[in-house]
Amino acid sequence: MKKLMVKSLPGRPGHRISRNRRFRGRHLFILLLVCLAVFFAYKKYNKQLISPPERPPLTATETPQAEPAALGPNAATQKPDNPEKFEIRHQVIRSSDTVESILDQFEFPRELVVEWERACKPAPLAGVHEGDELIFFLELPERQLSKIFYSGLNGAAYALRKTPEGWECQSQAPSLKMPVRTVTCRYAENFHDSCIAGGLPSSLVANLADIFAYDIDFSSDLKDGDSFTVFFQEQEIEGKEGRQYLILAAEAVVSGKAFQAVGFVIPDEGWEYFDLKGNSLKRSFLKSPLSCRRMLSLSSYRNVKPVLKMYRPRLGIDYAAPKGTPVSSVSDGVVTALFAKGKSSVLIEIRHRGGFKSVYGNLSGYSRGLKKGAIVSQGEVIGSVGSGSSGQQYLDFHFYKNGRPANFQSIDFPRSISVPKPVRAEFEKTRDSYIAALQGRTEQKLEMPSGRD
Repeated sequence: MKKLMVKSLPGRPGHRISRNRRFRGRHLFILLLVCLAVFFAYKKYNKQLISPPERPPLTATETPQAEPAALGPNAATQKPDNPEKFEIRHQVIRSSDTVESILDQFEFPRELVVEWERACKPAPLAGVHEGDELIFFLELPERQLSKIFYSGLNGAAYALRKTPEGWECQSQAPSLKMPVRTVTCRYAENFHDSCIAGGLPSSLVANLADIFAYDIDFSSDLKDGDSFTVFFQEQEIEGKEGRQYLILAAEAVVSGKAFQAVGFVIPDEGWEYFDLKGNSLKRSFLKSPLSCRRMLSLSSYRNVKPVLKMYRPRLGIDYAAPKGTPVSSVSDGVVTALFAKGKSSVLIEIRHRGGFKSVYGNLSGYSRGLKKGAIVSQGEVIGSVGSGSSGQQYLDFHFYKNGRPANFQSIDFPRSISVPKPVRAEFEKTRDSYIAALQGRTEQKLEMPSGRD
């Protein structure tokens, strides 16, 4: 006799699910989760490959990184063009070359010679000589000729630019009659007074500090016996900041280590200082948050001995400095925090590119107009040194990378630019003559920098 079985409905106490069904359902659910995880991971990875990487929120409102002031009347003051927008063609004139033959070689119309001579009458384009150089800039993607730089062996230099009204010419000819001078300063107790005693004009002391501010901490690195050799134009020239002298080259020897700086004009970027290999001295971060330029402007600084650094746990640095000493932002960034700690102490936090963050504590105050969300530039004064509860006067400085404490003194920040290949030969020629002047070998004819009248 067939045994009858009553099946209860799912959800009731009598309902049972076989072991095989439970096993299959559990593994199907796990497999579904794995598939979903793989799908979302692939979608995210594929999105990163297709779309450009997002830049930090700073770039939405940030300003371009501050550049050194162009001191010459012909130094470029506009924002540099993106090199990716141009195709650069460089030609060194040979004995058999003419401007017309070069235009034919590059498939440019010969009529351009007439336009250039009309726009730039002093330029000897009709009679170029062997060894002269021509640099052509073709704007992409149409490859339209937009700029030309001519550099002659006799020191003449001209820049021609295409405008809606036609070609315009700007003389970048150096002045070979400008008197120059080389002085050597030995450091003793005070940077400002040591430079003055060595014969350096007072207006160049802060400029000299600015040149080496990316490699030397003027608040603590200098020791008695360190030296600075400066080669500069002895006659004042007209610049953005009025009439002043111009440092052509300099060498600093600090604790036995030598740092060199050679001034040179880069097309469309203006006057910059480079090391002997052609790398810009400018970095993304300053060597110290203490503003040496502003310190040198304080009348009381001449009577104050150099400040000292005291290293603290967690990679922090206490800069012992007189109360009121100006404090600068070490790089471009955005103020993410600004508040008072206690009754007489202010803390400022700044976020920089690349996941970096700097914190400035124990400040006696902050600059007028500074607030949370404000954009600050490299070297901009943000506050002043204060005194702690114990009466000690110092700056409490901390530096972070990706949220973790970092040793600010040991990070090798990248250089900003290097000398382009088309003007490399001219730079090396200028470098050799300037270094000869720094070393006292002045018997050879020294050439002044392009872009200086």
